[in-house]
Amino acid sequence: MAVLAALVLVPLGGQPVAAASGGPPDDSPPAGGYWSASYEPGTSRPAGFPAAGAARNLRGETAGPTARVVKARSDHANATSVDENADSLFDQDSATKWYASGSGRPTDARPVHVIYELRSPQALSGYSLTSANDAPPRDPAAWTVLGSNSAAAAENADDSSWSALGEEKDQRFAARGQSNFYPLATTRAYRYYQLRLTDTCADRCEGATGDRTKLQLADWTPRGLPDAGTSPLGVAVENADAGGAADGSYALRYAGQVPKSGPARSSVVLRSGLDVPLGDGATLSYAVRPRDAASAHVSVDLVHTDAKGRHPRVHTTRPAGKREEAAAPGGWRTVSVGLGALAGRRITEVRLRYDDPAAKAGSRISGWIDDIKLGKPLLDASTTWTYLDAPGVDPAAGDADRTAWTRPGSPPQGVPWKTAAGPFGVKNQGTDLGPDFPVRTRLNLHKDGSTGDTVEAYFFRTDFTMDRATIDASGGLVGTVVHDDTVTVYLNGRRLAGRNDGAITKNLQYQTPEGTSGQGDPLRTAFVVPASALRAGTNTLAVEVHQCDRTSSDAYFRLESLVPAQGSLPFTDEQLGTVHDSDRLPAAPDGGDYFTWLLRSFTEARDTPSLMGENQALPAGTRYDELTALNDRTVVDINNAPADATDPEVHEALIDGRSSPYRTMSDGLGARLGTLYAQALKNGELPRTEALLSGRVEHTPGSSADWYQTAKNTYQYKRPFVRMGFTDEDGLIKPWDSRGGYDGLAKDGSFPSGHTSHGYAQGIVLATLLPELAPQILARASEYGEHRILLAFHYPTDIMGGRIVGERTAQGRWSDPGFRTLLEQAQGELRAVLAQKCRESGAGDTLARCIAHDRPYLPTDEALDVYTHRLTYGFPRIGTKDLPPAVPAGAEDLLRTALPKLSAAQRRTVLAATQLPSGYALDEDGAPGSWQRLNLAAAMTAKVAVHRDGTLTVNGVHVDRKGTPTH
Repeated sequence: MAVLAALVLVPLGGQPVAAASGGPPDDSPPAGGYWSASYEPGTSRPAGFPAAGAARNLRGETAGPTARVVKARSDHANATSVDENADSLFDQDSATKWYASGSGRPTDARPVHVIYELRSPQALSGYSLTSANDAPPRDPAAWTVLGSNSAAAAENADDSSWSALGEEKDQRFAARGQSNFYPLATTRAYRYYQLRLTDTCADRCEGATGDRTKLQLADWTPRGLPDAGTSPLGVAVENADAGGAADGSYALRYAGQVPKSGPARSSVVLRSGLDVPLGDGATLSYAVRPRDAASAHVSVDLVHTDAKGRHPRVHTTRPAGKREEAAAPGGWRTVSVGLGALAGRRITEVRLRYDDPAAKAGSRISGWIDDIKLGKPLLDASTTWTYLDAPGVDPAAGDADRTAWTRPGSPPQGVPWKTAAGPFGVKNQGTDLGPDFPVRTRLNLHKDGSTGDTVEAYFFRTDFTMDRATIDASGGLVGTVVHDDTVTVYLNGRRLAGRNDGAITKNLQYQTPEGTSGQGDPLRTAFVVPASALRAGTNTLAVEVHQCDRTSSDAYFRLESLVPAQGSLPFTDEQLGTVHDSDRLPAAPDGGDYFTWLLRSFTEARDTPSLMGENQALPAGTRYDELTALNDRTVVDINNAPADATDPEVHEALIDGRSSPYRTMSDGLGARLGTLYAQALKNGELPRTEALLSGRVEHTPGSSADWYQTAKNTYQYKRPFVRMGFTDEDGLIKPWDSRGGYDGLAKDGSFPSGHTSHGYAQGIVLATLLPELAPQILARASEYGEHRILLAFHYPTDIMGGRIVGERTAQGRWSDPGFRTLLEQAQGELRAVLAQKCRESGAGDTLARCIAHDRPYLPTDEALDVYTHRLTYGFPRIGTKDLPPAVPAGAEDLLRTALPKLSAAQRRTVLAATQLPSGYALDEDGAPGSWQRLNLAAAMTAKVAVHRDGTLTVNGVHVDRKGTPTH
């Protein structure tokens, strides 16, 4: 039996999928669940699919991981670009690319090269190239792949040690973001691989003349040989042509090659870790489009267990390539399989299988799978609704509560409700809203006689039933509605979600969507039904759709689906919109701004000449040895350290400066876990974690204003590049960012650093969610702050001030019982998702094992040293020395997850025992607590023993309750 030679397994992903989680009590059969593979624009993976390395064939053999690239070199690296440099080739993200700036059209005589350095020598089974955005003439068309183990080859593309491994000519990419797969017939392991490009599509592909002399590529992904010598199909998300069963956009492409004639079988796991209970009437359906007859032998298989998760079995469906059923090459068709025989079973895994009993050697297998659906949705686009579209009729029939019509039971009497199946719509006097918005039931659009803001809207109700076991097992539901114009969704009389409906106060009213006139295609809005909103028995889903104005000519409503949710549900609007105690900053003792008061010790630092220079620009030509302030010299030391803009640290600093900290600091979680975390964020698998880190921790429901801004405006200390000037203008600062970037911040105050406050607020919260990695995450947060010094936007004292803002922000959230609930829910989500992705990627059966076997951002001792140094940057103590420990009120709550067995008083003792001595810049002399002295990394990793009298030994030192050593 031949096994398909895999060319590459590209990481997959997308938005969260819908599936049931958990299980019913005892031996009761599951009531039914649902799962679908949704493919979303802008993603490189279909929803819920695993990362590279998770695939295995039907004999249980695990495919080797994608080769680990640590560095890319090129003669046209475009290193100063943040997201179009050579390193973007191995990030497996089709949204970034390598643009070979200045390369011209490559030729045999004048090739353009990229050299990969792997972590260790590795043999490759193949690779893929992914086309970038822009234009086809820029695509590579001819190239050679070479390998070497000589260190000299890493720096010299023409070194004699290079061996040619494979060559391609006259290649084309059918679409933007498409991956082409190529095999390599070699088993020798090399540490260095070269992609030597000798031509582009240029004038052979349609596009502008100016693109014919340019070269770009989104990804070059090498694939390692698997341990067992066999590999599964490669898969990636791409666009296929529309037609028939599916529109083809963002379909799952499969690809492979048959190594020898005879029976050929291979399988790839599309989704593991599912728990989808099957009830009566459950089905499996999917659309398939094979490229040719040889590629048609594919099917979707299911792994299922009993109700308690035992006795796994594989349910094989009939391959789509059976001779009597084969779809015409290039054509879509739908495969639908009844699963009635599996009622009461639970689906745990979905696989894509290729099985040809008479394969021919050399056959290239390629095709597309789309719209995979498993189980039975509660509601879908064909659901029957009770609806109202009569002019001048209030669905609440005059009830003081305008939402009375959304409650369970019979709708209000005296209202001319109708009954019909969706989708619903109207356009002028017809129903033509375009091919993407089909209409089954025409709405009655009545505009005549409308005055003021009173205009007809549309109202829809439908019921569905759920039993208690299913509610408890599901954890909630997720749904999607398509609407024109505004929409509000209710369940059992409770508002769940809305879009552009904030100003609607009565049923017969129009509302112009924010920022638009209401023109354009209908919108898609997702909503969440928490389990707490569901009731055993009948539930009523109600939807209202309002016009954008009284002359609107169209309206539309379609419920795409309502299904049990798998994994974590997003926070509801109500949860994120609740005002918590920590949303209100305490009053400053002086009656002014709280953070201005908290950072008041800045004035002492500012008035210490040896620490900070005068708040004015230095004369042009000032030399480094003429600088008298440590703040200034430290900035110049860090900023001037890189030799040129190709230095990796400069690149990382620019990325940090232009991206959200919780995303760019993913490497703080470790080489493997950080990648899995980044994938989960990109796929939308961490909605709660992202909602908090991306804004809710630092902002209130009604404002996105930064809490530190008043302090920055008050202190108005000039930035380093403003005071010391640029080197090309006889100054001291190397301009690593664009001049526009510097000009945009030249008039903004320097203290405290806003970027750093965000970095520490998000970094500290992330560290509390993953306390096992706290020192690494906190060290990475400190690097995020140091990068602001490298770019000369800030001084060390600015970084210290930003850290204090971040510490206080994170503490306020953990000390607030209401907000703490959100943090704990996000922690549960984050740990569960990362654990699942560790299992799927083969990194470890548990999160603990995944961390233990990962390559850390820094060893713990080194992380502690780095973090501790950046608390003070080695500056002298300018304030009162030898003061007793002083822990700010509430700071002990930052140790809740790291030291959960200790009491609040004991956690305060640990903070006191591990904090810095008094007197450093920004220390709060005479205050009841000092944020500057806190060393969170040391406290979160402290080894603590509790004695019978309640005292502690911290890191081998016995301390009293104030944290002072007792000897």
